[in-house]
Amino acid sequence: MPARGLYTEAARLQRLNWLRSTTRSALDSLQHTRLDADKLTGNIEGLVGTVEIPVGVAGPLLFRGTNVQGEIYAPMATTEGALVSSATRGALAVTMAGGVSTRAAQQAMTRAPVFAFSRLAGAGRFASAILQHLGDLRTIIRQVSQHAALLSIEPVVLGRTVHLRFRYTTGDAAGQNMTTACTWHACQWILRQPHLVADGELESFIIEGNTSGDKKASAQAVAEGRGIRVAADCLLPAGVVRRVLRTTPDELVTGYQHITAGAVHSGVLGSNANTANIVAAIFTATGQDIACVHESSVGQFILERTGDGVYASMTLPGLALGTVGGGTHLPTQHELLKAMGCTGRGSAVRLAEIIAGFALALDLSTVSAAVAGHFADAHERLGRNRPPRQDSTGHRLDIPSPLTAGEPRPVPALHPASETGP
Repeated sequence: MPARGLYTEAARLQRLNWLRSTTRSALDSLQHTRLDADKLTGNIEGLVGTVEIPVGVAGPLLFRGTNVQGEIYAPMATTEGALVSSATRGALAVTMAGGVSTRAAQQAMTRAPVFAFSRLAGAGRFASAILQHLGDLRTIIRQVSQHAALLSIEPVVLGRTVHLRFRYTTGDAAGQNMTTACTWHACQWILRQPHLVADGELESFIIEGNTSGDKKASAQAVAEGRGIRVAADCLLPAGVVRRVLRTTPDELVTGYQHITAGAVHSGVLGSNANTANIVAAIFTATGQDIACVHESSVGQFILERTGDGVYASMTLPGLALGTVGGGTHLPTQHELLKAMGCTGRGSAVRLAEIIAGFALALDLSTVSAAVAGHFADAHERLGRNRPPRQDSTGHRLDIPSPLTAGEPRPVPALHPASETGP
């Protein structure tokens, strides 16, 4: 590939022309891009162009959270029809019910190097001794990063190997690259200590032994959290369930019980309808590491019958996200973060709460649609690539609505506790 390692527009076009010649494809859509090649160091190699993804806006959703209050609109980058409409319907129901409460409980990022010894005895001695040097390792890490703080190290002995689970806080950054660098330098210090690693005992060392859960859903991450652990809940009166979600509290909870049983039977981590849709769409719109959708979309959705409606909650144990670093500096992604108030100190937990609130709204809408028999119809109207039908005035005839034909559209209220009828 030509112009390797060069971050200029001329180098990009040189690589693009080379790709055209190699693949014998015109690739006309890659000719122009709004991104500056020289500002993409650390984001991509071998740049030839960009891919444009549609961005829709869902909401508003009324938040009454620890780090976010008021009505919020969420940008969602997706090509899946019906997603934005469904999230908006769920947001309408929750807003009419008084809003969603959210709380980010903790943040931690893990990296887990593995040390392979010749025998179990050496592994055992190393695992016992390493915890005595937590202060030394914190000093090394502070020299590498001003933002990462080492919380703990957990040695896990597997035969003659020791996996060291380094656990950090990383501020408003997701911290994967930050903690990799910190852990690498910490391990180099460890390897230089003869009382920790005796001559002839250590056979190999790898910076990641695959026990951290990086970009993989794991039971360990569900239990302990990796990224930001966040929860959201709301109370939906029966009238809101009937008017907006077009089902009843009993039907909604019964349907939830069926999908939960199915999740348990199939061994799903967590239990939710489609949390991955919200995580992927907002991650893409805000410059997150999209590969982290796999671990970040594990969620526990809960519905319970109350005297006059339904209690709903969503817990996301490990949102691996940040509002600095990665792709968050790119123009569009940064603007969308700013539009949600997710820039500056403390904004990562705010973004986590926004995602949790919309994940709850989407699951409420999705399960309701499935229970009421509207799920397939909504995707027929919104998720198929066909031109919309129009009447003689040019107005669309298939615009989705959470209401049946002729029903009045409910007006969101801040205190809808008096809602008792359809």
